[in-house]
Amino acid sequence: MNHPDPTRRHAMAKAAGLLLAAGTIAASPLTTVAQTAPPLRIVVPYAAGGIGDLVARTLGEPVGQKLGQGVVVENKPGAATVVGAQAVAGAPADGHTLLLVAASFVITPSLLPKLPYDVAKDFTPLTLLASNPHLLVVHPSVPANNLQEFIAWAKARKGEAAYASFGNASSGHLGYELLKKKAGFEMIHVPYKGGAPAIADLIAGQVSAMLTDLPQAIPQVKAGKLRAIALADETRAAALPEVPTFAEAGLPGFESKSWYGLLLRSGTSPERVARLHEAFAAALKDPAVKAKLEQAGLDIIGSSAAEFGLHLKREGDKYAEAVRVSGVKME
Repeated sequence: MNHPDPTRRHAMAKAAGLLLAAGTIAASPLTTVAQTAPPLRIVVPYAAGGIGDLVARTLGEPVGQKLGQGVVVENKPGAATVVGAQAVAGAPADGHTLLLVAASFVITPSLLPKLPYDVAKDFTPLTLLASNPHLLVVHPSVPANNLQEFIAWAKARKGEAAYASFGNASSGHLGYELLKKKAGFEMIHVPYKGGAPAIADLIAGQVSAMLTDLPQAIPQVKAGKLRAIALADETRAAALPEVPTFAEAGLPGFESKSWYGLLLRSGTSPERVARLHEAFAAALKDPAVKAKLEQAGLDIIGSSAAEFGLHLKREGDKYAEAVRVSGVKME
């Protein structure tokens, strides 16, 4: 029997390895399903490692299995989601490129009116995947145990106290600006590049309060490092059942959340939209997916495309008002 010489065997092994890598590693593909169609690209306009990235990667494999095609998650952060959104706006309307969006997608048009795409015309909603409410927390030195005491304390400080946010013009920042307006007090805004450094400075007492994602706050509240005042949601959180909602605390009508959904290029066929919606709806019901997302503190939604469209409109209007009253500018 003839055997390939060692050099040829090495070359063959290397070539096989490159082919395998191209199908399973390059650009972060999440499935090894035999590709009967172009891979499904999920563009995440945020850096890797965040909640949005987690959502996309958690859903990638079961969605790929359902569709029978590979799934690639591409992180394209930059310019307040403009870089990632522009990439999807310029892709073919064939239903093989999705954009994962959060509140920043509907905030950006109020900050940058001249965008390289049309938010209303270039995209079509697919589904609202999940959300988590914001929690108002304070440093333990703040002499307030409930919302009314906190508002009274803030008013007495006459705008001298400071609050943190996880970014300029973020949902936490603009949500807090709406809270200030609704409750009638002033505080100084201190933006951070992410929730972790903001929480760290709040714990250290460098700032006095923050409207932050519930999952980030739970361990700090339970450890006594922060005090929870009110939850910006319709119902109380199972993880902190003793913390009232804003409505229960005396400020009805105030709601602030982080949320994550998917958009497609406008012009995608209704059949493809329906197929994609079916695949993501099924993935959100998968026990392993549900466990992972719920462990991250997310409430699973899986809305219809029409419901997500209405959500985007409501959120866009809400944050446009927040931008107006706060006077925030793009950094």
